[in-house]
Amino acid sequence: MFRSQAAPLLTVLLLAGCGAGREPERPNVLVVLVDTLRADRLPFYGYGGDTAPFLTSWARRSVVFERAWAASSWTAPATASVFTGVYPHQHGVVVGMQVGKHLRNLTEEFELSRLPDELETLPEFMRSLGYRTFGVADNPNIGTELGFEQGFERFACTPAVDSERVTATVREWSAEIRAAQPWFVYLHFMDPHFPYEQHAPFYRAPDSEDPIELASAAYDSEIRFLDQEIEKVFSALGVGEDTLIVFLADHGEEFGDHGRLGHDPQLYSELTRIPLFVHLPGVPPRRERENVSQVDLLPTLRDLQQAPRAEQDAGSSLRALLERGQPLGERTLFGMRLGRGSILRSAIRGDHKYIVTDFDERLDKPQIRELYDLAQDPHEKTNLIEREAELGAELDAHLRTFEAGTTRWGSGAEAAILGPELLRRIQELGYTGGDDDDVDDDDEHVPPREKPAPQDSGGC
Repeated sequence: MFRSQAAPLLTVLLLAGCGAGREPERPNVLVVLVDTLRADRLPFYGYGGDTAPFLTSWARRSVVFERAWAASSWTAPATASVFTGVYPHQHGVVVGMQVGKHLRNLTEEFELSRLPDELETLPEFMRSLGYRTFGVADNPNIGTELGFEQGFERFACTPAVDSERVTATVREWSAEIRAAQPWFVYLHFMDPHFPYEQHAPFYRAPDSEDPIELASAAYDSEIRFLDQEIEKVFSALGVGEDTLIVFLADHGEEFGDHGRLGHDPQLYSELTRIPLFVHLPGVPPRRERENVSQVDLLPTLRDLQQAPRAEQDAGSSLRALLERGQPLGERTLFGMRLGRGSILRSAIRGDHKYIVTDFDERLDKPQIRELYDLAQDPHEKTNLIEREAELGAELDAHLRTFEAGTTRWGSGAEAAILGPELLRRIQELGYTGGDDDDVDDDDEHVPPREKPAPQDSGGC
């Protein structure tokens, strides 16, 4: 494993200006999050298709994490964990944009859970250091209604359903951003999200009419199309070797791996194993097999900026791992997913992953417990819970002790009123929910269809 013999460029930059009367120079920071992106659909995670040549070129210059895990398997709670460094049960962002209840009740009120004001967000932290902060998202779950604008000097949630509007916004702001020193930019792209568009010339039609194969082929073309848009954004911002870059996803996507399509309420690895690479100026590229989580991002950036660890941080700083390859030591990572009438929790330690599903007592369903050896069974097909009952019980106890003993900031769902254009867009994205009590708010059992053309809706 790599051991650095010289101080990384980032440390040099921060220390260079520490003389009398001089502020330390800080690197520009770019965080790119791609919605619904499976790690195993990218060439730098072993995929055979050429889905992301530009991102692959940056991965080859970065530290690539082979075992990065999402805190949830849908957008709002997972991204809230990226922003706050705490788990979903702590920040409470568990009710997002879902129109099924709204349509059935014929009410203007819409239940949402917002980022708690008491929690410092990633852009708030960066702004406190003197960074100018810019954010662009094209998923309504990452909008002002859920509080994701907190800490951004400029924030836009675009009405587009693909990345071209995000790119256009970045280009519009590029002169202002490049004039700002230092800058922090957060970009949230959602091209791989349903509905999957068949992007020419990247789409390769399968020799089948199977809906899952058709969806999968369109999904690959979405990633390839997005890759070229990200290249345009890097060019517009003047991103270079001296930029601190974080690339990750909120969660993955299922294509029949466990009998479903989309990202329904499950916590299997096709949904929770995410791509993550960090380009840290001065640190040579390599691959890391340590288990890391979305909740580690904010503590890591605090440490890299020589700021103290915050009391709220549930994650760990990855700075020593990034700079010196120093192991993190044994720890357990957690995940959570709420459905209507059910709650799924997971615990990952070493090579083992434990999943427990508890149902509302009104549903009269027994608890489901699962245990998998990810080294021997990465696709989670063989449940070891009976064979390894002691380990399952240990991870279950650890999960419930952690959940019960951690601080919670979220106050639950609040009523909000959304305009008809935003409601229309939410429906187009598949956030329509189901009628069964145990169906989650992000139900997407639907075949691919052509993505609707963007329309101005006044933001999201």
